[in-house]
Amino acid sequence: MALGYLAYAYTRDLPDLSQFDRLRLTATSTLYARDGTPLAQIASVEEGRAIHRSLVRLTEVSPAAVAAVVFSEDRRYFQHYGVDFVRLFGALYAILRGDLQGGSTITTQVIKNTLLKELAQARSLERKFKEWALALELERRYTKEEILEMYLNVVPWGGNAVGIKGAAEAYFGKDPAALTLAEGLYLASLIPAPNARYQDLKGVRERMRLLLNQMVAEGWVSPQGAEAAWREPLAPRGWEVRYDGEGNLLEARLVDPEDRILRQLDYRMAPHFVLEVRRFLEARFGKEKVYSEGGLKVYTTLDPAMQRAAEAAAKGARLPEGAELAIVGLDPETGEVLALVGGVRREGDEYNRATRALRNPGSAVKPFVYATAFEEGWTQASWVPDRPLEFPDPSQKGGVWRPKNFSGTFLNREVTVRYALDLSLNLPAIYTAQAIGVEKVAKKLSQAGFAVKYPTLAIAIGGASITPVDLAAAYAAFANGGYRVTPIYVKRVEDAQGQVLYQAFPERRRLFDPQVAYQGWDLLKGYVYDLGEKGLAKGARIPGRVVGGKTGTTNEARDLWFAGVTRGLSAVVWVGRDDNKPLRMGGREPSSSVVNPPIWREFVAAALRGRPGGDFPPPAGLVQVEVDLLSGQPSPQGVKAWFPEGKVPVPVLTPSLQEGEGRSQGASPAPSVPAGVSPADHPPDSTQEGFPAFPPGQ
Repeated sequence: MALGYLAYAYTRDLPDLSQFDRLRLTATSTLYARDGTPLAQIASVEEGRAIHRSLVRLTEVSPAAVAAVVFSEDRRYFQHYGVDFVRLFGALYAILRGDLQGGSTITTQVIKNTLLKELAQARSLERKFKEWALALELERRYTKEEILEMYLNVVPWGGNAVGIKGAAEAYFGKDPAALTLAEGLYLASLIPAPNARYQDLKGVRERMRLLLNQMVAEGWVSPQGAEAAWREPLAPRGWEVRYDGEGNLLEARLVDPEDRILRQLDYRMAPHFVLEVRRFLEARFGKEKVYSEGGLKVYTTLDPAMQRAAEAAAKGARLPEGAELAIVGLDPETGEVLALVGGVRREGDEYNRATRALRNPGSAVKPFVYATAFEEGWTQASWVPDRPLEFPDPSQKGGVWRPKNFSGTFLNREVTVRYALDLSLNLPAIYTAQAIGVEKVAKKLSQAGFAVKYPTLAIAIGGASITPVDLAAAYAAFANGGYRVTPIYVKRVEDAQGQVLYQAFPERRRLFDPQVAYQGWDLLKGYVYDLGEKGLAKGARIPGRVVGGKTGTTNEARDLWFAGVTRGLSAVVWVGRDDNKPLRMGGREPSSSVVNPPIWREFVAAALRGRPGGDFPPPAGLVQVEVDLLSGQPSPQGVKAWFPEGKVPVPVLTPSLQEGEGRSQGASPAPSVPAGVSPADHPPDSTQEGFPAFPPGQ
């Protein structure tokens, strides 16, 4: 009568079993690379701690592992109806003899780990009566296979692993479908006291031997299968072990107990890329969805081969003292980020310089200035002055801004746009912005992704700011017909049931028309190839591949850049200090032309190995002409450059003057000559300090 009263008292207020239909189990979210391989895991959070659990179907678990768990925990599972009275009375008998045992079944353990979690640690009649009552009802509502599947997803396995998928990954680093009988028996042996038994490998092995003998005796496994399982050299994570040929444990040493613990963010590669994906998920779905529910399948844009190439290039980079590095490579057509390195110096560093370092680009901005001039009717042969200039500026000493070329010298004449970019001259870029209107340049840079605070002429030589990933997205316009692409990190997100929650589509914004974009691409090629071994970007050349790009160095070498494009990739390498102090290399101020192009080349060459190379085809309406690099006049010995039809340079006759008089330079036909700019009266001295001597025709 007393037991009957207790049963009534404890079971009159039971949880509603219909909650199982609405039960939301937190689960680990998995990130996949573009080839489908797992990239990282984001653990869900229960009661303030990270939980390593991924929900699986029964069919996704190795039958050998399922058999091991069922035999160890509830070998009469398929004969009883939720409560195993045979096992229950056996446990009571063992307790009377002083051996504390439980009479729980797989069904009651499902109840204990879900609806009765608050009583899970209590050894009380209340918990038992409630478990038995709910177990009977659970058996009535669900099949044995469904209940077993629930069990495999909710049972705690020590550390922060919950469920068999979490356990398989935590202890053996594999999917549950690949578990062997030996591994299944090991996991089954941990269940009653996982944390304590994990530290006692010898005791677990003894338990495994006992289970194997019993499985053979009861016909669950053949003697040969049991012997093969016993001889398997089992090595859980964190353990160093040694066996003999008979499966006997000769030596076991626990070297890293934390090795089985899944970190809240666990990645296999590309840590800064993974952090960016996590930031996207939090912003898109909210932290409640990501951590309190989880179970997301996130398909990212990362290309593992390209990422390995980027990490190898970063590791082998020769950097200035105290400098950090960022590398970004993205698809110029879609904006999908294929590789990303956000830093190289500190383990566990979460500051992503590729996406967060908003820095001045230096001369890497000049192609956008000249492309904006192309929209106004200029060409690569248009002339622009390389002469001193000054502007009122209260922030400068004396109230005057006197910009200089990097070398501190100038040619004191008009030069072609292509020549000006090949030498990365500052003064012609500033003159160009002044001639076409600094407001137009500022607007174009803003559209390209630069942060422009004030539309001053300084933006023509790097006075705006941009992150490495945004610069790669902007440079893509020179390779895709004129579109600035939006960087994409995630292609698709699904929930645990496979429902698509998010699908990415390329976002492209027109920046230049195709003709202008291709002339910009031609400028970038010229910067790499025109000057031969004297070129500032010669270190970026890749045999068998056509590349174009531009270096950038800010004042006092605080930031070093190289941004480049080639078929299949728009890539940027940035080097600088987190504290924005000037860089020094061997006691000297380094140049981006020395530091960055070799890093870029190592990355891009390896990333695109085996993929098509070659040049981009020009759009309709452009004509290729060989022109003299200095004068812009047609010349059979000149460089090949592309011009719009109707704006192709034509020869201009120049009269011979008497000795001692100057020679007039031939001017490009209108509208190639900017308004207000006249041809120079005196050609530059080709050996002037700071500038290379060019062979005739160049």
